[in-house]
Amino acid sequence: MLQLSLYSGCPILFDTIQTVPHFTEARIHHLCTEALTLTEQADIERVMTELRSAIEEHVRLARESLTAQAATLSMLDSEQSV
Repeated sequence: MLQLSLYSGCPILFDTIQTVPHFTEARIHHLCTEALTLTEQADIERVMTELRSAIEEHVRLARESLTAQAATLSMLDSEQSV
């Protein structure tokens, strides 16, 4: 099995790095699809409110993921220099 490593002697296990949950992408996709089928203004406004909330959640989770990844890389860098 091929094992990728950015740091000698310290393999990066990509399945353990925090990522944005797929459920937020699926929810956004679902809401977009639903919005395209609606004709009533009240229904469109309801779905757009939900969509805005889903996008905000996705962005928040993405930022948290990137922050965690940056912290991990920083820690690995400091361990490599010791």
